[in-house]
Amino acid sequence: MKKQILMGLTLAALIMLVACSGMQMAKTMVGHPPLSEQEMLIACSECHQKTTPAIYDEWYASTHGIGNVKCYQCHGTYENLLVTPDMNISCDSCHTDKMGDHTGTQTCWECHGAHSFMAN
Repeated sequence: MKKQILMGLTLAALIMLVACSGMQMAKTMVGHPPLSEQEMLIACSECHQKTTPAIYDEWYASTHGIGNVKCYQCHGTYENLLVTPDMNISCDSCHTDKMGDHTGTQTCWECHGAHSFMAN
């Protein structure tokens, strides 16, 4: 009986270890690809204009693009990149007056396009 309990606990620990390492791997894969120190000095838009042109064009024509709001102001820097910004930090820092009106569980980009900011 003790042997079965020990075997079960060992199996559970092994499953947890594999699951956690998989989550860590997924977390690092979602971030930005590695860049050299030189590449980190280049504006995000320089690369994204070529690699994700639809997103770049949507941002460029938006209020944020026209207002020269930079990518890092919503998405963070390479070291702390947020593919999906935390709206309570990113949006609230500039749009505190609007955030009070939108206290539901929806994100800003569910009603306003993620990079165009036009109403959906």
